[in-house]
Amino acid sequence: MQEVIIQSNDANQRLDKFLGKAYPNLKKSAMYKAIRNKKIKVNRKRAQFDQMLSEGDQILLFLPPDLLEKEVRKLQPLKDLEVVYEDDDLLVMNKPAGLLAMKDQAKDQDTLNDRLLSYLAASGSYDPASEQSFTPSIAHRLDRNTSGLVLAAKNAPTARKLASAIAQGQVGKYYLAITDKKPQQGRINLYLKKEGTRALVSARPMEGYDPARMIVKTIGIKDGRYLSKIELLTGRFHQIRASLAFLGTPLCGDVKYKGTPQKQGYALQAYKIDLKNAGLSKAGIIELPKSRQLSL
Repeated sequence: MQEVIIQSNDANQRLDKFLGKAYPNLKKSAMYKAIRNKKIKVNRKRAQFDQMLSEGDQILLFLPPDLLEKEVRKLQPLKDLEVVYEDDDLLVMNKPAGLLAMKDQAKDQDTLNDRLLSYLAASGSYDPASEQSFTPSIAHRLDRNTSGLVLAAKNAPTARKLASAIAQGQVGKYYLAITDKKPQQGRINLYLKKEGTRALVSARPMEGYDPARMIVKTIGIKDGRYLSKIELLTGRFHQIRASLAFLGTPLCGDVKYKGTPQKQGYALQAYKIDLKNAGLSKAGIIELPKSRQLSL
């Protein structure tokens, strides 16, 4: 028999979700059978697979040891991580162009998320050996060759709040983009559909296409190139890149979407995040220093 006490980072999730994270060898079929047969109890009472857990709850597992083996996450060696803002709950990083946000293959890869975990472990904010079901993670992604600000939660309650705020459009996301032509100004309403590694765009509603909205304002011109600020109102796959290309003004260097080739890749940066309406941070608005912002 094994006893587990629910910690703050384990609370407010379903029993089956917790068990699936805490015990990778415990398959769903075996888990649900054990719950039905009272081999898994919560606070010494019969458990329900979908019951919500609270901090301090006691879970008793009358299961073979091989099903209850835990896997401690292996961390990569500490690498460079540019932290723009940090408090007890939240961390904001500046992802360089060329670095993956998260793994896209099973093999080992250098990613922003792995650098985050190593940084938090080194600073004492995260101990993989003591966590039962929670692993810190970035809250949203940027394309590999898009640079800029990425949010991450340092604990489970903040991760849930952050995910909800992003889903409800309470986190403002602002980008800088460089194009060879002046893009359409003001509010842009299009429709996008992900197909493989590309985004298809339509000017009108179509089945399978989701609304894609953003606001564009050009703020500079130099040597025939235009620097624009973009407020992203929806978070679709390749939204800025595909939308600008559809309108005939692709990003400089974005060859996937018919942009003019350039050695340093395409020019797109997430330079500002507004958290004032998310209730998550005292920081409110987090912005890259002017010296680090994309420029002509």
